[in-house]
Amino acid sequence: MTMQSRLSDLGLNYPTILLPKPDLDLQRWAVIACDQFTSDQGYWEAVEQYVGDSPSTLHVVLPEIYLDQRDQEVETRRIRTTMEEYLQQDVFQEYSESAVFVTRTLSDGTERRGLVLAVDLESYDYNPDTAALIRASEETIPSRLPPRAAIRKEALLETPHVLVLYNDPDDTVTGILSEAEKSLDLLYDTPLMMDGGGVRGRRVPLDHPATAKIVSALEALRDGSLLFATGDGNHSLAAAKTVWQERKAAGAAENDPFRYCLVELVNVFDPGLPFHPIHRLARGAESTVLELLEEKAGSLLQPLSRSEFVRSEETSHPGKREIGFYGPDSAGKIAVTDKTLLPVALVDDVLSDAPVSEIDYVHGFEEVCRAADRVGGAALIVPEFDRDKLFPTVATRGALPRKAFSLGRAVDKRYYLECRALT
Repeated sequence: MTMQSRLSDLGLNYPTILLPKPDLDLQRWAVIACDQFTSDQGYWEAVEQYVGDSPSTLHVVLPEIYLDQRDQEVETRRIRTTMEEYLQQDVFQEYSESAVFVTRTLSDGTERRGLVLAVDLESYDYNPDTAALIRASEETIPSRLPPRAAIRKEALLETPHVLVLYNDPDDTVTGILSEAEKSLDLLYDTPLMMDGGGVRGRRVPLDHPATAKIVSALEALRDGSLLFATGDGNHSLAAAKTVWQERKAAGAAENDPFRYCLVELVNVFDPGLPFHPIHRLARGAESTVLELLEEKAGSLLQPLSRSEFVRSEETSHPGKREIGFYGPDSAGKIAVTDKTLLPVALVDDVLSDAPVSEIDYVHGFEEVCRAADRVGGAALIVPEFDRDKLFPTVATRGALPRKAFSLGRAVDKRYYLECRALT
């Protein structure tokens, strides 16, 4: 069996990677994932000013903050034209049958390691009852797919921000790559714009001895039918799947480039991949929200004064089986007595039943409490999700509720850099 065949059995492929030629400014080329800073237009305006007319992935993606501000058909045409120009202007250097060992230095100096390659969309399914090899870790919202799919349908290039996780507590895969690092050719080493840290990439050819070891390690990690779960960018991967299904139904060839999608594989236990909770902010019906929380959790609020709640992390942050409540008139923690319930799923169940006027998703304990004070709403603080529970939960329960967790701070998300041709 060939190495590509063994990779195929894992839902993977070593594609032809496209990277900007060495004379291009990578600090202007690499731009953060389009689904970040969606409420901070100033961030994207600063990026546009810094990039200017320089070749950049900014010009081949559409930041989601502009989805409702700009004409999508116009933007789709602009993106395709720019992709065509980059391909015709000989912007790229090709690396056939390759993966990229990526070492990302985060804004606090921590390193995250990953492997950029392509996943086979035939092996991925975002439906909750799937037995696919690659699955969604969080609920996929179908209404969010059409804008992404529309851009991909017309695209000549793709550049990845999807993180696909694998369950490797002994760090076998990246351990192999770290041992082989000195024998791998350096492709890039650059700081990242907007205080994003830095990133280094080394080529892993298909015929390098490390590849066979990586494949063997991943084969050993395969647990039943589940091997990978999406971390960041699931809706982009789901949109790619939608486009491939449409092309396949129209008679596309088995090796159609749209069958694959460029991603970064990351160990769920990587120290540079912090799991942060995403809290909920409910506006309206605060007293009803509290009543429903107590009813569904099976316990009453353990009251704290509002000042005590926000002052002490030790007393305010919920434990693994608790939900924090910070409303206009009361604050405290509620224990979740049913151990089969996920606290974040319970919170979403409450908010779906309560007559709230608006729900926001907020990163950070202090941030959500300040937001509750500002709008007069109620903050529902969910506990951190244990990373070692992710794969067992996806395998038995299916996808988690949407926005069940966040993988690190916005500035530490993946930057677009590597590309792959879709022609």
